[in-house]
Amino acid sequence: MIATTLSERRVRSRGGLVGLAVIAAAGLCLPFASAGQPFLLMLASHALIAAILALSLDMLTGNTGLLSFGHAAWYGFGAYVAGLLSKSVSSDIAVLILLTLAATLLVSGAVGAILVRQVGKTFAILTLALSQIMFALVFVFSDITGGEDGLQGIPMATFFGAQIVSPATWYAILLGALLLALAGALHIRRAPLGRAWLAIRENSERARFIGMNVTLLKLISYMISASLASLAGVLFVLFNGATSPDLLHWLESGKVLMYVVLGGVGTIFGPVIGAVVFTLAEHYVSSFTDAWLIYFGALFVLIVIVAPGGLFGGAARIATRLSARKPGRRAAQ
Repeated sequence: MIATTLSERRVRSRGGLVGLAVIAAAGLCLPFASAGQPFLLMLASHALIAAILALSLDMLTGNTGLLSFGHAAWYGFGAYVAGLLSKSVSSDIAVLILLTLAATLLVSGAVGAILVRQVGKTFAILTLALSQIMFALVFVFSDITGGEDGLQGIPMATFFGAQIVSPATWYAILLGALLLALAGALHIRRAPLGRAWLAIRENSERARFIGMNVTLLKLISYMISASLASLAGVLFVLFNGATSPDLLHWLESGKVLMYVVLGGVGTIFGPVIGAVVFTLAEHYVSSFTDAWLIYFGALFVLIVIVAPGGLFGGAARIATRLSARKPGRRAAQ
C-alpha cells in the first residue's frame, strides 16, 4: 500500500515536471513562430495573463472546493492598486508587485476571515457581492480611480531604472511569471498544505474531526488565490498602461470560471489550457461574427457534457486508455 502510494506520487511528480516543461517549450517557441506578426505576440501575452488568473481561481476551487463567483474582484484590485501606486510611488515592476501583494494579503485576510466561515452557495454569493462592492467603489471614488473612464496614463513600467518597452520582453516576463506560478502550485499540491486542502475539499467535516484547523487552512487558500489573481491584475495594468471597471465586473468573474471549468477543475494545467483556448477563440471567432458567444457557449456546453473533467481531464483519460491498451497488444503478439 505504501509502495503504491509512493509510486503514484512519483508518477504525479514526473507528470507535473513534464507538463511544466511542455508549457515552457511551447512558450519559448512562440516568439519564433510569430516573427513578423507582433499582434500574435500581444495576443499570446494576454493569454498568459488570463492563464495566471485562471490558475489563481483553481488554487481556491480546485484545492479546497470553495467556488467563487466574484474572483475578478482581486484581479481588478491588483490592477487598480498597482496603477495608483505606479502614478504616485514608483514605476518599478518589482516594487509594484511587492506592494500590491502586501495590500492584497492584508485586505484578503480581513475579508477572507469572514467569507471562509461560510460554505457552499453562501460563500459563492458573498464573493459575488464582494466583487460588485469593489466595482461600485470605483465609481464612488471616481476622482481617484477615473470612474467609468478607468485609470489612464499609467507610467511605463521599469526594472532597475530601465523601461520595459519591447513586446518580446513583456512576453518573457509574463511567461516567466506563469511558469513560476505553476511551479509553486505543483509544489504546494505535493506538500502537506496541499494534501490538507484536498482533504478539506473531499470532506471538510472529516478533516475537522481529525484535528485540522479547517477555517485557517481555507483562509490561507483564499489569501494565496487572491494574491495570485492580484498579480495577474498588476501585470495586466502595467502591460496595457490602463485599466477599467470591467475587470471587477461579475461578467469577468464568469469568464474566469469558464477558463477553469473548460480546462478542468483541480488539474493545475487544465485552467491554463482553458484560459489560452478561450482567449484565442474569443479573438478569432469574434472576428468572423458578432454572435460568437452563441457558438462558443454551445461548444462549452458540449465539452462539459462530453468531457466533464475539462479539456485536460479528457486528454488525460484518452492517454490513460491508450497506455492501457499497449500491454494488451504486446501480450497478444
